[in-house]
Formats: sequence, C-alpha cells, structure tokens
Amino acid sequence: MTTIKNNLLLFTFGILSFISIIIFLGYRSNIASEIEETEDQIRKVVRLQEGYHEEISVFKNLKNDFSKVQDELSQLATIEKNQNLFWKKILNQRENHMIKWKNKTAESVNADITRMFSSLRARCRAKDIELPSAVNKAPTIGFGSTNKKPENNYGFGFSAYDGFWPSFSQEEAKIIGVQAKIIKEIVEILTQSVTDKKKLKLIKILRESAGSVDIKHIKNDQLNLGSERQLLLQSMGKIKSLVFEISVKGQSSHARRFINQLRAPYMLRDISVKREIVLEEKIQEDLNFIPNPFGNTSEKISPPKSKISPIVKDVNSEFIFLIEYITEISNDFSILFNNKLIWENAEKDLLDEFLTKSGNAEIIEEAKSKLFSTE
Repeated sequence: MTTIKNNLLLFTFGILSFISIIIFLGYRSNIASEIEETEDQIRKVVRLQEGYHEEISVFKNLKNDFSKVQDELSQLATIEKNQNLFWKKILNQRENHMIKWKNKTAESVNADITRMFSSLRARCRAKDIELPSAVNKAPTIGFGSTNKKPENNYGFGFSAYDGFWPSFSQEEAKIIGVQAKIIKEIVEILTQSVTDKKKLKLIKILRESAGSVDIKHIKNDQLNLGSERQLLLQSMGKIKSLVFEISVKGQSSHARRFINQLRAPYMLRDISVKREIVLEEKIQEDLNFIPNPFGNTSEKISPPKSKISPIVKDVNSEFIFLIEYITEISNDFSILFNNKLIWENAEKDLLDEFLTKSGNAEIIEEAKSKLFSTE
C-alpha cells in the first residue's frame, strides 16, 4: 500500500493508460465492424452498379437503333404507297364496270343483254367474223323459199337468255350485267383484231355462273375451272374477279393484236394454242430419167415414175385465252390497328408521318381513335 502511495501518480497514470487502451481497443473493434459493414455495402452497391451497367448496355445504341427504325418505317411507307398505286392501276376504277355500275332492275339488265345480241352480231358480220354455227339450222329449200342464209343467233355466253329471262335477285342480275359489259368489250376488241386478208372465227365464250339462278340455265356457256384456278389472282384471297375463257381460230397476228389491246382491269392469266398442220401431196417428176438415144424405135419406153413429196401447210390455229377481270382488291390497311398491344406507347407524330407518306392519310383519325382511345 505504501508503494502505491509513494507512486500514486505513476499508478494513476498506469490505470488511466490501461483504461485508455481498453477503450481504444473497444473503439477499434467497433470501428472495424463498421468498416466491414461499410465494405459489404460498398460491394453490394458495386454489384448492383455492374447489374445496372449490363442492363443499360442493351440500350447503349438506342439512339442509332431508333434512327434505323425510322428509316425502315419510311421505307415501309414507300413500299406501301407504291403497292397501293400498283393495285389501283390494276383495278382501273375509271373504267371498271363493277365499280361504275349503277343500280338497275333485273328487267333493265335483260334489255341491255337483248340489245347486246343484235349489236355484237352486227359488228361480227361487219368484220366477217365467223360465229359458232352449231346453233343454226340449214335453210330448207322448197316452194316459196329462198336460199337466203339464216341470221346467226349466237348468244356470246348468254345463249340461255335470248328470249328468256328468269327471276333474278338484284345482286345476281348485277353480276350478269357486268359480265355482259365485259363480254361486249372483249368481242369489240376481237373485231379490232381482224385484218382484211385474214379472217377470224369465234369458237366459244365461256363465263362463270353469276349465282344460284344463273347456274340452272347457263348450260354450255359455263366455265368450269380445274387446275387453271391456281393461275388466277383471286386464289390469293384478297382479290375478287370475274373469269372468262375465249376461244378463237385464226392467225397468230389475230392473237397478238387481241393481247396487245387488253388493258387493266383485264388480266391475261393463260393462253394455249392448238395448231393445225395439213400435209399436202405434191407430185414431183423424176428428172433423172434419160431415154436411150440408140434404142430401137419399137422398144417400149417406160414412162418416168412420179415421186410424191409431202408439203407442210400452216393453217389457222385455235387460241384459248383465260381472262380474269379484276373487280375488287381488299387492301384493308386499317386492320393493322386492331391489336393495340402492337402499338402500345406509339408516338402520334410518327403515326401521322407514316400514314401520310404511305398514302393512307384518310385513316389517320380512325387509327388514332383505335390506338389512343381511353376505353
């Protein structure tokens, strides 16, 4: 105890130092723990940052991608516009009989077809086009009769309705009326394909039935398509058309002139040719025969033998044209806006630009109402 009293100051200092060391060690331990926690937090932040960097890297070229998308959208708009113009040209709305059709009663259509008979028969006679004669009967020569050739009564695809007209619905009568106008144009084109020296013969005109009533009476004028249907544009599902088959007999010049005059909405889908070749026999003398000048006059001289040489003569050919008349093209561009999920967060300005450039400015308001409505 005396030692402690004598060295009180030193002892006090030692105790204070010991306490200080204990406090320091405790503080150091606490600091180390906090440092470890901080380091853990830093490591977590670093890992989180790395994850963010990976996610952000996907959008690193977002600006360039957006620029490319705009360019592609512009290209698509140009393609759509060109395609729209192309199909409008094919449809040829100014001259398309289906589009120009004015509502008529079935009786008016009957009157038009009746007038067509006399008009086309007269045009064919004027151009000396021979019409199918199977419908004619040979004239009877007897007392009081003449040898006058009877008038051809070919019906140009409507033979059943020459003097007969069933009860058609307005829609079926419309289709028959449009078919009649088309056939009238086709026959007029045929008459313009005839030259003075080369004659033309019309073999047949076939058409598809217009409906349930027409199919009962069309008979031999009906066009029945088999594998040829795959040649038609209507097989693609977006196009409606009327199909005809025209058969003529003549020269290749007739076929060329006819084809060259076809304009949209007429589409020539197929052509086949049945060529006729006639073999004629020409007698050719044997020019190698030489009589014997020193022979006996009483000797019989055999006459030269004739040789028969075949000659190929090119005559008329039968041309069969499969013609498709386009009546409707379904290019429903607005169907693209039926699914809102595709256009989610779409920009209105880009939509306006795309529809305007693609030639569909008239449906901008309809598109906006479908895409941006709050319903």
